[in-house]
Amino acid sequence: MSKVILDANVLYSNTLRNLFLWLSWNNLVEVFWSEEIWNEVFRNYSKDQIRNEDFKNHIASSVMVKFESSMKNLKSGYTLVGHDDADDEHVVALARQENIKLILTFNLDDFPEKILAAYQVQALHPDLFLCELFHESPEEVKETIFNLISESKKTKPTKVRYLETLAKANVKGFATKLEETNRSGNLFPEVWP
Repeated sequence: MSKVILDANVLYSNTLRNLFLWLSWNNLVEVFWSEEIWNEVFRNYSKDQIRNEDFKNHIASSVMVKFESSMKNLKSGYTLVGHDDADDEHVVALARQENIKLILTFNLDDFPEKILAAYQVQALHPDLFLCELFHESPEEVKETIFNLISESKKTKPTKVRYLETLAKANVKGFATKLEETNRSGNLFPEVWP
């Protein structure tokens, strides 16, 4: 099972955050973050203070309770690695501190391979990670998504609608693989007809 740090831009997306949490519940991946990463999510979530507070309260009462061991305290005084963007130094520091080799982020340019390689850390786009995970464990990933959709009692998304949501969340390759599997009749039955 891969250990990954979810960057703020991955956690920001309701669709991806929920997917990675479900994958973690099903022991397909182990997710980690820090208070610094979450603060970045909260800073960028909404300019509406009330909406921001509601979101923070929701995260505190759900994600932080159910994934208490995923929150890692970043030790102060960490060594800077010469990152181009000083605001991302804390993400690399967390990876080094916790000996986690993989950072999932949409901002690959902010995590230069030449800097990370010296610390045996790699930044990977979430779409590539999900495609690889599906290739390695297709049945488990399908079961996870089926369960996730089954628990979406408020929105009751169809398979097609959920796959469209994944594509909009910038994991188009993964959504395409699931669509192909669905077209061949090998995904899973419709949850909400």
